[in-house]
Amino acid sequence: MTSTQETMDKKEAPTSKKPKKRVRLEAAFKDFSMTLLWVLFAACLLSATYGYNIWLIYSPSVLIKDFYNVTTFPPKMNPNIKLFLMSSSIALYPLGGTFGALLIGVLEDRCGRKGTLIITNVLSILSAVLMGCTHEVTTYEFKMVARLVTGICSGIIYSAVPIYIGEISPVELRGCITMTANFFFSIGVLLAQTLALREVLGNERGWSILMCFAGVMPACQVFLLPFIPESPRYLYIQKKDEDGAREALQMLRGREDVEDEMDELREEFFAAKAEKPLNTPKLLWKRSLRWQVITVITLMASQHLTGVIATYYYSERTYTYTHMGKDNVRFMSIATTVSFCLANIFSMFLVDSVGRKILLLSGFGICGILCVLLAITVELQDTISEMAYFSTVFILLFLLAQCIGPNSTPCLIVLELFLQTSRASGFVIAGFVHWFMNFVSGVLFYHTEKSIGSYCFLLYFPICLATFLFILKFLPETKKRTFVDIKRIMLLRSVKKVSATVVD
Repeated sequence: MTSTQETMDKKEAPTSKKPKKRVRLEAAFKDFSMTLLWVLFAACLLSATYGYNIWLIYSPSVLIKDFYNVTTFPPKMNPNIKLFLMSSSIALYPLGGTFGALLIGVLEDRCGRKGTLIITNVLSILSAVLMGCTHEVTTYEFKMVARLVTGICSGIIYSAVPIYIGEISPVELRGCITMTANFFFSIGVLLAQTLALREVLGNERGWSILMCFAGVMPACQVFLLPFIPESPRYLYIQKKDEDGAREALQMLRGREDVEDEMDELREEFFAAKAEKPLNTPKLLWKRSLRWQVITVITLMASQHLTGVIATYYYSERTYTYTHMGKDNVRFMSIATTVSFCLANIFSMFLVDSVGRKILLLSGFGICGILCVLLAITVELQDTISEMAYFSTVFILLFLLAQCIGPNSTPCLIVLELFLQTSRASGFVIAGFVHWFMNFVSGVLFYHTEKSIGSYCFLLYFPICLATFLFILKFLPETKKRTFVDIKRIMLLRSVKKVSATVVD
């Protein structure tokens, strides 16, 4: 069988097919081969690197140690200028993430899914070397460049890993497998927190090792990534390589008979052919994909406007009020991250059974309610010390709800709302909004908190409520549906909205 464009065009688009049998989730695990398992591990190590880096970049203790204590400033430099340089250093990380997000469309479509992972792997090693050298090269300019490069690398990882693992997943397990990236991210954060303890590497001798350790995981990937298969969807739909796509599927599934998934690829091939490749500007102006774009922007922006940054800000202060001792607060933070990992596992098992929509609604709904409760308890804990215990419980519940819904599910939704020819561009939009709001929400929060204190939690409640209502009304359930099925559902909804507008 030839894999050329001419042969593929001669094949008829699947118009009338027998209804597919819905395979139970338990039966779907037959496609979870050992090959797929190690391929997931090889790809998701990048997400662990991303989690490790983001904790090192944003951790106050690490930042102060690395920037102020080991940076050589010009003699008699104004302290305000030093503070400005430190603030700029923090801002360069999300700025780099924004640049990385803008690059993802070109990288994914020109270099392929696997090629993008390999390029990002090399960039991750470079970033680790630069971060490790900041202890020896003490100029602030070098530290700022190191953070910018690390940000670019993180911006690419944020989109590249979910795209790859989502496209190699069987439809029945797509949610669980795609959310594996978020689980590895939490593992990376946990690893950084543990190694940064002063009893481990968080001391004068171990500091440079701590910063360089981010390169260990990418170094392992050097021996893994060249052997993983390219995304079958990329091979079939974008490269017109039918034989290559079949071989990749056979390798991933561990069986010879993959014609059921090949039929699905053919169906998406003809649907994507009708849509034609879309870069980011074209996607933004495409009328038939407008609701997909609006949904992506809404979810990605709301992800940072649930009150999560305020919760992190007040968590350490609240833990101190519980008389657990300032030295033990760091262990409480580690315990919280462990609970994130468990919450990720919990959501991975739920996402393909209860669905994406339920997880999002639960996450945003719980976060909105807890914002009101936290505004009350945090404000009162200065006068009623027992309120700190209530605040601690609410903080933990908030972070778990954030982890289950707003934090882990939006990338999966972005993956599923677009066909192959526009998916990378969809992630460009999602990544840009994610990193831009990461920066903006941080800046706005610190100004707002200075003005109204813990009442800033109340500002997030209407945002959570509005997002909850948007998801409830406009977002369809996408579990166990093919990408073409989801496309049809969104198209029908767009037509209904237009028809309703004309009637009105």
